[in-house]
Amino acid sequence: MVMKRLNIKLAAIGLLLLALTGCGKDTFCVSGHVNNAEGETLYLEQLGLMKTEIIDSVVLSKNGTFKFREQRPEYPDLYRLRIGNATLVLAVDSLEHITVEVEDRLPEAVIGNSEKSEQIRELRRSLRDKPLDEHRAFAKNLILSDPISMVSYYAVFQQKAGLPVFNIYDKGDRVVFSAVATSFNTWMPKYYRSKALYNQVMDVINGERHAQQVAAMQAFIEESENTFLDINLPDENGENQSLSQYKGKLIVVDFASTVMDRYTGYIFEMKDIYNTYHSRGLEIYEVYPDPSRLVWEEQVRALPWTTVRTENGVNDIAFRTFNVQAIPTLFLYNRKGEVVGRFGDFESLKKAIEKAL
Repeated sequence: MVMKRLNIKLAAIGLLLLALTGCGKDTFCVSGHVNNAEGETLYLEQLGLMKTEIIDSVVLSKNGTFKFREQRPEYPDLYRLRIGNATLVLAVDSLEHITVEVEDRLPEAVIGNSEKSEQIRELRRSLRDKPLDEHRAFAKNLILSDPISMVSYYAVFQQKAGLPVFNIYDKGDRVVFSAVATSFNTWMPKYYRSKALYNQVMDVINGERHAQQVAAMQAFIEESENTFLDINLPDENGENQSLSQYKGKLIVVDFASTVMDRYTGYIFEMKDIYNTYHSRGLEIYEVYPDPSRLVWEEQVRALPWTTVRTENGVNDIAFRTFNVQAIPTLFLYNRKGEVVGRFGDFESLKKAIEKAL
């Protein structure tokens, strides 16, 4: 017992001496003592997105003291100490000097001078000891209270038995990913972790939107198989022109605007389609939501196909019926009066026209 107390005192003195030496300019330090680990190799590793990289290592002597001094990271980052398979994760934020005192097991170390590292240790302990629902509640509260923290970043990626604690594809869970991604992207937009997480969240959101659009379009097409979706609006001469007058022909319905970017080039593309396919039975019906009737009339008067304009812009029933969310948007009717596709580019439209012909 006396010898053990003496060892602890000697270790404490060693830690004090290491702390007094400082870390130097532009560096951070991790120092401490590992009890009963003579001959073991202690590694300092950096936790990257795709791999874990060994930064430094030391073979522990009888007294178990160690000190790592490394270049501080440009942004807050995650490191870990490792002996064999036992690990202790550390959050390094600045020119700090983290102390680690290990009496028994590395994961249960006493951490000094790093509140974030201590919080990560508590997260790992919570995941290990608590039922999953309790841990999720604990981690979610921690994340939403400080989403810019490396602790929150670590928490959203925790796993148990190889499965994620928070599922980014679950809308309920995505709030934690979005909170961290938005915070990191706002305050550290050039950080590779910020970019990766933000892009991951946006990919999932955009993927869901695309799936919803596909489902909506499929429902739209199924509806059009039984009912001809008609439009009846005034042209540049003030005379109403109905889309149904072209039923029995191939029809391109184009929602466009003279004020959209590169309108002139867009119209040249439409003329190419018209000139190529009009003689084979293709008609074009363009719907404009332009605010100025006089400017619109001047722009479209010379066009060889039917052009109409809504009086109340994109709030017109035509836009709602066709669920138009962006301009330009193109639709193709076959000769049966069925909508066979929705398009955002001319190449896809041309392929669909060729197939329909």
